[in-house]
Amino acid sequence: MKKVLILNGSPSGDKGNCAAFIAKIRKFDKTLDYDVVHLAKTSVSAPLKKKIANCDSVIFVTGTYWDSWGSPMQRLLEEMTDMEATPAVMGKPCAVMVLMHSVGGKSVLSRLQGVLSTMGFLIPPMSGMVYSLVSDIALKNKNTHAKDFWQIEDAELILENLKAAMEMKVSWTTWPVDKKDPRRKWFKA
Repeated sequence: MKKVLILNGSPSGDKGNCAAFIAKIRKFDKTLDYDVVHLAKTSVSAPLKKKIANCDSVIFVTGTYWDSWGSPMQRLLEEMTDMEATPAVMGKPCAVMVLMHSVGGKSVLSRLQGVLSTMGFLIPPMSGMVYSLVSDIALKNKNTHAKDFWQIEDAELILENLKAAMEMKVSWTTWPVDKKDPRRKWFKA
């Protein structure tokens, strides 16, 4: 069974919309071994980094907070700097799922995929989605425009593409990265 690490970047942790969304998507594909980490309740430490290194893929889930991802997700990205271009993430398939009330989620999705790609993660085709309160309300009313909205079931397609990407074996080339001390002070006043 392939191991999929789901990282919930919502400040609400296991109590919010992202946690409920994660519970729903875990039911779509029971052939995967899911491990969910609610970043609001977890320190970004060696054990979490080991989980990231040892899984077959990662799903990043976050809400939209003032046109950005949740603060626990930001903390994770800052603490993962030393993992950039390392075997722990290089070419590891990932997906991004963003929730929002009404606006801003697509920007969060695109920016987060960009950060993850630059870090070394593999972004398979059709591996990101935004699900909104507005879509949820609109989809309850049958109409001909329903296919234009991301739907919860689109997560099934994302999981299929993620599984296909987990089967890929590629020898990736990395750029040189300062792995000794990425936080050292470089600006002198």
